[in-house]
Amino acid sequence: MKTFKLVSFQLVDDQEKRQSVSLTNGLIINKEDGENNWILEAVIDKKWYDEFHVLLKDKRKMTVEAKITKETNDPATFIATVASITSIGENRISLLMKGVLKERRLHYAEMLLEDLINQGLSGQDLLQQFKLQLRNRPIKSSTSKK
Repeated sequence: MKTFKLVSFQLVDDQEKRQSVSLTNGLIINKEDGENNWILEAVIDKKWYDEFHVLLKDKRKMTVEAKITKETNDPATFIATVASITSIGENRISLLMKGVLKERRLHYAEMLLEDLINQGLSGQDLLQQFKLQLRNRPIKSSTSKK
């Protein structure tokens, strides 16, 4: 197993809308089991308890995008379930999730470029937006859908 720092994560809904969850601390473990199974632990504000408790109770899968080690890294996408929620003091919870790493979008840059060209961008405007959105994600048009 390999352990890394979880520096940020977002919940991704069915329309690929992202909702950032602020971390106090985080850890992510690659189980190295040959099946892409990972364990994610996030220490977050207690205001998230109700939302994650519903996911835990219903054993519902969620899509999570996590940045590992440093904020400038590309996010890794996981299909995860909440394994447990533990209170830490009055204001924090520890959220333990089990997830499977999704196959990376191999053609993300091509999809992004196509989307920007379809928006009518060219030249320096195209290059500037491409660099900006490649770093920040997501693509906001229908080309981002699978």
